[in-house]
Amino acid sequence: MEMPKSSSSATRVALLGLIGTLLTVCGGLLGAALSAAMTIYQTERQAQQVALPAPGSEQTLRIDTQRIAISYEEAVNLNPGEHYIAPELGFVCAQPRAGWNALEEMTYRDLFVERGAWTGSTWDEQAVRRIRYGEPIKVQYLEGSEINGQEVDLELARLAYHTDTFHFSNEITILAADKAIAANYASLAAVALEWGAIYRSGASRIIANERSDYILMQTSWRMQNVRINGQDGDLSVERWALFAEGPRHYYVVEVVYLPLTGQPMQVWDDLQYYMDSFRVIQ
Repeated sequence: MEMPKSSSSATRVALLGLIGTLLTVCGGLLGAALSAAMTIYQTERQAQQVALPAPGSEQTLRIDTQRIAISYEEAVNLNPGEHYIAPELGFVCAQPRAGWNALEEMTYRDLFVERGAWTGSTWDEQAVRRIRYGEPIKVQYLEGSEINGQEVDLELARLAYHTDTFHFSNEITILAADKAIAANYASLAAVALEWGAIYRSGASRIIANERSDYILMQTSWRMQNVRINGQDGDLSVERWALFAEGPRHYYVVEVVYLPLTGQPMQVWDDLQYYMDSFRVIQ
């Protein structure tokens, strides 16, 4: 006879199901609807080399979830010229490559206000580290602007952010949410639910394994009839997020990719490199 699962496992499965339900039935922050391509995967395999494509893009982010952890002794002995080592936040990542801006220290609220996706959170003052490529693109929403086929609510955007212009860039960000402050998040799945609620309008894929401390999500925004650096046009924004857990923090490692015409392929290669370099200090 099959043994019953533990209550923590059952809670995790229930929350994963809630993520899928939320993404399926809810619209987006600015009135956008869910992408019809949204797919939920629950993987049960031991080989945890995950490839997560973006619909409408040629790029596929690859993540080896068996290599996320690193010991404290290994972390502090890494070359600081090549690695950003943050024992107080419990993670390691690569230093910026040539052509990328210096690593920035900011808060969760700062990041999401800049993107026009802030909704208020207990994470607002939590630490974020960002590596960005070049200057950000300024996107202005206009009358008739759409995200994923649904019209942007300009009045709501201006009321919430006091502007209709937001910034987007090729970047990787790492949110380190202190578990003591994020005490209302009982599990990693609850953390993923918080992030997924922000980008639910473009959610495409979820990969989760109840036996491993990771969750992966991919979202796509298609912005139409917007003003990009002063020129009218369309813009695609692809996002991948890795949710991981350490002894004292939850992590959201987010890759943002703008598939721009004429952009060096090295930009994508570098984003993959940064994701490959992320480690949780155990």
